[in-house]
Amino acid sequence: MTKSEQDRNISSSFAKGLAVLAVFDAATPSMTLAEIARRTNQDRATARRGALTLVQAGYLRQQGRMLSLTPRVLALAGGFLQANQFGRRVQPVLNQHARRLQTELSLAILDQGRVLLLAQSTTERGPVTYGFTAGAHIPLVHTSLGRMLMACLPQEEAAALLDGSKIPRHTEHSILDQDEILQQITEARSKGYCITDSEFEPGIIGYAVPLSRPGKTPVVLGSSAPGGLTADHKAEELLQGLQVCAAELRQTHAVEDL
Repeated sequence: MTKSEQDRNISSSFAKGLAVLAVFDAATPSMTLAEIARRTNQDRATARRGALTLVQAGYLRQQGRMLSLTPRVLALAGGFLQANQFGRRVQPVLNQHARRLQTELSLAILDQGRVLLLAQSTTERGPVTYGFTAGAHIPLVHTSLGRMLMACLPQEEAAALLDGSKIPRHTEHSILDQDEILQQITEARSKGYCITDSEFEPGIIGYAVPLSRPGKTPVVLGSSAPGGLTADHKAEELLQGLQVCAAELRQTHAVEDL
């Protein structure tokens, strides 16, 4: 099928409606139509039609001039999670290893130049919590999850992704030089793990290991810990724990076809 034939099979209106849903996040939980139009690069009339259609369908609510997501959007994610049996095959494994390591564990993939959290452990206690949930996006460049995801790509693809990414300064320790970041990605690919130190949050060290097999959609597993707890033996313990958890998750085959 040629590109022109593919284009004829695509509903641009539907795609624009999906773009409206995607602009809401923790920083902007509610927006006006003008803000939605600006963030989606749509004209005001198109954004209005898409947003009001989603209001009628129950995925957005309107209060005065402001629009926001409704809980119904969770049903879209729920279908994916149930189809891949995350509740039965992934969540129990994450919880078990999180209890043993006494820290939160996160499963993540790439999504349009950002890290998308697929699942997180639920533990009674853990030294670090950012309040992120499944479905949340976190930065790509300065997190261990993001760098490990880029390390799962061929070098030229990782370089192109990095070249198109913003490199903000989250902390005074955030690496801003693109060549240095690419070198960190190369080292993570070689070592089979990634560690970032205080680049996203001050005093927090991030750890990540690959979960997906070569040639598959990149999926990684990660954790964080306060710097004061991360002596060499603690870092080694966390990395080993992540690798054991990743190996067990591979055996479930739950993430092979993502």
